[in-house]
Amino acid sequence: MELYSDPTRRAEEYAARHGLSILESLGSGIQGIVFSTDANTAIKSFIYPEHFERERDVYFRLRDRNIRRVRQFWVPLLRRVADDLRVIEMEIVRPPFVLDFASAYLDERPPYADDRRIMGEWEAQKRELFEDRWPEVRAMLAAFRAHGIYLADVKPGNVAFGDES
Repeated sequence: MELYSDPTRRAEEYAARHGLSILESLGSGIQGIVFSTDANTAIKSFIYPEHFERERDVYFRLRDRNIRRVRQFWVPLLRRVADDLRVIEMEIVRPPFVLDFASAYLDERPPYADDRRIMGEWEAQKRELFEDRWPEVRAMLAAFRAHGIYLADVKPGNVAFGDES
């Protein structure tokens, strides 16, 4: 849990700055940790600057283009950003949604995108994860690409459908 001690401390500092109370952890991973707040928002505190910058910049693009949905999927609305703390505050969305843009590429394809073997394995893995919903996910990925956003971390949890309970 030491890996998350600094991001947790920074999330707490962010919450204090903005008069928020942290309610519970919504999840953690290699990029950071996410907490819900008493303002019905989520704050995500990042471990590494590059993940913070990627996610922040995707949210800026979505905000600047007034994008709230991509196909049938809601995207969280950006509330605030604290560059000094590497924290993003966003609304909490209900399915269908897509979230977690820390591994996304903005205005450039991922460096491995031209490697047919890697992309073939990636697609096979995603097809297996999403089964008969894969065509919907592929269409959503294409819609993001039309805005210059190349999502890399698509998995259940980051992509949820409206008929899930």
